[in-house]
Amino acid sequence: MNIAVDHADDVIADLSGYPSKLSKAAVRSLNRALVAGRTEMARAIASDAGIGVRDVTKAMSQRKATLERAEAAFGATLRRIELIHFKARGPEPSRGKGRGVSYRGAGGKGRIPNAFIATMQSGHRGVFKANPDRYMRQQKPTWKKKRHAIVELFGPSLGQVFRKYQVRGLERTQEAFHTAFAHELERLESGQESVSD
Repeated sequence: MNIAVDHADDVIADLSGYPSKLSKAAVRSLNRALVAGRTEMARAIASDAGIGVRDVTKAMSQRKATLERAEAAFGATLRRIELIHFKARGPEPSRGKGRGVSYRGAGGKGRIPNAFIATMQSGHRGVFKANPDRYMRQQKPTWKKKRHAIVELFGPSLGQVFRKYQVRGLERTQEAFHTAFAHELERLESGQESVSD
């Protein structure tokens, strides 16, 4: 699920007979548009999901345009967002013995009574809960507890929210491209060099 600036290849192709500065200007404009569209989407998704813009931006992918590949794109995967990013609060660690973990999502506040916040040896910090499927059936009618029977809790998929604002993000990206490219053309016509790469 990627948003790309439409007809970018056509723009570069149409400029192929002109000085290389013009093609470079188009690529710079594409990459500026990429930033504008990605920022617009990150703000919309963050507001919808109830998480920070920085967390959304970090989770989104991007591919900058080059002269060899005249396309700028950004997107989001269907990977679900860790619940810790939804302003999760609670004793750390409580091991499920405290009041649980509260969080704030798009639907408002929520609380998971038996959850706890912990930082793993790897440095990863998250919200965890005992695995509801922590017991396994044996051949004989007895029950045995699994080791390390905890699971990390997640919120919605970033990609699911991304879909809702795809048209909005595309429109902002295209608008930013046309504005940036017009500015680049004005600089070239006036004999000014762009200071950006």
